[in-house]
Amino acid sequence: MDNLIELRFDAKRYAYWQKVEVRDSVDDLCSSTQLAITIPADATPLALDQNTVAEVLINDVLVSTVRMDMVRRRVNSTSHDISLVARSLGRELVDCQYSKTLSGLKLGEIVKRLCEAFKVPVTLAADTAIVPHFSMQSEIPANALLNAVRAANLLLYPLPDGGLILTEPTSAPPVATLTYGENIKSYEVVDEYKLRFSEYLVKSFDYDNNRSQRGAVKDDALNFFRPMHIIADRHGQGLGGLERRATLERNRRMARAKRIELELKDWGYTDGNGKFQPWAVNTQVRVVIEPEGIDDIFLIGDRTKTQDDRNGSVTSLSVMHRNAFIGEEKKQVKRGAGIKKARP
Repeated sequence: MDNLIELRFDAKRYAYWQKVEVRDSVDDLCSSTQLAITIPADATPLALDQNTVAEVLINDVLVSTVRMDMVRRRVNSTSHDISLVARSLGRELVDCQYSKTLSGLKLGEIVKRLCEAFKVPVTLAADTAIVPHFSMQSEIPANALLNAVRAANLLLYPLPDGGLILTEPTSAPPVATLTYGENIKSYEVVDEYKLRFSEYLVKSFDYDNNRSQRGAVKDDALNFFRPMHIIADRHGQGLGGLERRATLERNRRMARAKRIELELKDWGYTDGNGKFQPWAVNTQVRVVIEPEGIDDIFLIGDRTKTQDDRNGSVTSLSVMHRNAFIGEEKKQVKRGAGIKKARP
């Protein structure tokens, strides 16, 4: 069954889009939306401009609040084709280059101040450590923020209101069970070996004592030389030791290198109150794929919703174990062609 997609702005509604794509990820500070529709040639075009802020809804549920990146109109004697590309309000943090120096503040306060500068709403849902010194000189804010947030084992990702949330990877129970042959149309089990390195070396310099520092850890599963050397960024040094940073980098990459791509038949599920809920990042689902021996709980890291005349409504989810986002130590487990059990 197709879902109703609406774009609302200035008390106006535009619905029945013929092609739709809505994507978000726990690794991005803004979600993206693409819509396309064909209307009669003499119809009134959408009154969109560079300052328009619009709401995107699925079945009356808000999924994103966006600004226009591009609006394209193609007109001939019989039809008027309209396509638009938009992203949520965090796009300014991704596109702009900015300078800012802050000292002695908690990471949450740094996130809040940068978001306030760009008028991006933010929800702080995690306690954070003090960052002794945070400085950007003509840099992209998103890069600096994500580096600091990841070093703290936290997530910073977009909410439906267009703003951001700083929070921990969820440990809440699964919101639904996804089973191959029922609500899973197809799946891919992905082993992305290129994400892993044989050793991780994080380097820094202690200016107070005039000496270099380093932390290192190995990925013993690789029997060839493939190093990853990292200069400890000045935003995250106060959030943990160099060895801990190296261990986190290794563990996250090991977990992310083993993931499952799911194609689902619809855009959401019905919650315990009988209400439609779109699939959302940073929620957990139980995945059952009998041919692969998979029956486990995974966290949704990426979500893409598409709808067109040929395929109807489809959701693509990229799911991984929660330790892909928190850097926990893992234990080796027996694993067949798929991912059988978590490596906590």
